[in-house]
Amino acid sequence: MRVTLARHALFGARLPVRRLLTALVLACAVLLGGLGGPAGATRAADLFTELRTFPGVVLLPPPELEPFATLEPWRVELNRPRPGSTSVVRGRYLVQYRDRAGGTGSAQVGGTIGRDELDQTLSAMASRSFRRCPADAPYCTENVAGQDGAPLASELFRGVQVGDSEAVVEHVVCCGGHYWSLTWYDAPRDSTYTLVLVGPVADLYGTSIAQENVVAAERIAGIAARLTPLE
Repeated sequence: MRVTLARHALFGARLPVRRLLTALVLACAVLLGGLGGPAGATRAADLFTELRTFPGVVLLPPPELEPFATLEPWRVELNRPRPGSTSVVRGRYLVQYRDRAGGTGSAQVGGTIGRDELDQTLSAMASRSFRRCPADAPYCTENVAGQDGAPLASELFRGVQVGDSEAVVEHVVCCGGHYWSLTWYDAPRDSTYTLVLVGPVADLYGTSIAQENVVAAERIAGIAARLTPLE
């Protein structure tokens, strides 16, 4: 399994999103890829069949939901305990989406059972990613590589709502990559969910760093609120 976001090389220690993606290798993973060609629809069906084995609630975008209307699911990753293992493994899933027309835009939707993922994300953001502001600041920015005097590279919005759930939104524009990442805990489902928009898909919601981007953060939260349980 390999999922690459462009900021990983520069911000390696501060990636809350990375935990969702790379922690999937800690237990048995199921990978289904490549939906191109005549068998695409069949493979998509197979992909969602596998997702139905996830022990938690899988949230996914309905086909007509923008920006997913122009994207297609092409890979799913599941984290489940190995048979006979006594280790504690939190259930995780990740679905990757790509541009139907072959462009470079992409998106990811994932979930982890429990609240720990959100708590760890908030802790990492406060202690490593955005140290220039108080841990509860509703808005914060960080410079390239965290260096004083360097250009702005990222911004953070706290207190954004996904339905009744409080969320945190991170926006990164630096160093060969651009993405928006939204993380929230859904108490009724006892799961932490993440929505990531990458490249040209992220560009649709703003490409610069500015506090006024809270409007874009709220739009992305609105997308998250419209994700629906897989049946």
